[in-house]
Amino acid sequence: MKPILKWAGGKARLAPRICAAFTGPCTGTYLEPFVGAGAVALYRLQRGEISNAVLSDVNHKLIAVHAAVRDHVDLVLEELERMPVEDWKERYYEVRTAYNEGPFKGPAHAARFIWLNRAGFNGLYRENKKGGFNVPVGRYKRVALPSAEHFEAVSELLRGVELLPIDFRTALSKAGRGDQIYCDPPYVPLSATANFTAYCKAPFGMNEQVALAQTAHQAASRGAQVVLSNHDTPLVRDQIYRCEEGFRYVETPTVSRSISRKGTHRVAVSEVIAAIGPIAA
Repeated sequence: MKPILKWAGGKARLAPRICAAFTGPCTGTYLEPFVGAGAVALYRLQRGEISNAVLSDVNHKLIAVHAAVRDHVDLVLEELERMPVEDWKERYYEVRTAYNEGPFKGPAHAARFIWLNRAGFNGLYRENKKGGFNVPVGRYKRVALPSAEHFEAVSELLRGVELLPIDFRTALSKAGRGDQIYCDPPYVPLSATANFTAYCKAPFGMNEQVALAQTAHQAASRGAQVVLSNHDTPLVRDQIYRCEEGFRYVETPTVSRSISRKGTHRVAVSEVIAAIGPIAA
């Protein structure tokens, strides 16, 4: 099941390979502390690999979107019907202003978020230091939204899933035996000019990368299985997901990523799928 949101670094194509890093279906609670568009969670939910899930993200505005789709999908679809169509480029900044004024919950908020996600440049979600969404208008011919049936299918998969606006430390604080965790944090940048970590007003820097690795290590020591994604760089291998600390490298997939403001400028970059924790179910 594809997500309804476009997301920088989304894992829809890699979901099968990420899920293969776990030893099998989750017998405890499945946790994703950087849920983003939710590609991996939706893939596993559709396959019946998890029965109890807690999906979270520090971006409370994003979590409110998933909650609205889960609980009020019909109202979200009604609000989307009210969004600009023919004159969408002329009214993009009007919608962006309305979104930034809030409130940041409910079907109307979800519809604005989803519409801006589909109408904005490259499907990015970026905030300034004051927390204002500041992505410029996209260059598309039209705003392409998922079908109503797609929304309804995602809503059905999210029924019973707990959605929380919390950071990764809180999300993983009680994880233990039988639990499975997938972490897809903002990546370590490939270069000083390729840093796309400001998807909320507080950037995700090196201190947070190291803290996440430590938190994953602690969860693994309590019996949880943890799988993580990041760029495949010496910094990641030598200082963050260190083999000496118990991390193992499951796969190094090559993916196509945009590295400039021109969406057509894409190159193949290497990522890592790392794991830590018990290897037996």
